[in-house]
Amino acid sequence: MSPWQNPPHPGFSVDPTIAPALRPSTSDRDYADTTLRLAHADGRLTDTELAERVERAESATSLRDLSDIIADVSVSTTAGQVAGQNMTMMPVAAMPPIVNRLDPARRNAQLVLGRSLISWLGLAMLFNVIWLFSSGIGSYYWPIWPMLGTAVPLIGLVVARFGPDPTPLRHQTPPTDLR
Repeated sequence: MSPWQNPPHPGFSVDPTIAPALRPSTSDRDYADTTLRLAHADGRLTDTELAERVERAESATSLRDLSDIIADVSVSTTAGQVAGQNMTMMPVAAMPPIVNRLDPARRNAQLVLGRSLISWLGLAMLFNVIWLFSSGIGSYYWPIWPMLGTAVPLIGLVVARFGPDPTPLRHQTPPTDLR
């Protein structure tokens, strides 16, 4: 495998030693930022050093600059694991509190679920107000049907968020004898 495909810094998109003048991507800056914040959580950087280095990382114009910023910090969990798929291997209780705030997938899932619930409640209230003013309390309660229909996507989000993890199914080994 070439060094371009397997860089020594797993969080960088390209090995900074091969292409030091390459402009950093957003994910490269995120890797450097996460590495610095984890080093701060481990006590390797002071608040002042963290603020200064994060500012330098945001304004870095090359991968060499980013690599130099994080060269002298070593953290127990690499930022590549935090930003990538290996994060699930580490128990949530063992992660520094800063990591919980940096996980965008988790934060986005909670935002989508919360906003969907608020939207559904707004629609349910609208249906009930229309029913109350058009038909009255003693008539057939028709808002149940549009409320159930609009709840189907919300139920899917809740099941996806809190339901069983489908990943163990992918790790099953196929049978060796197919006769």
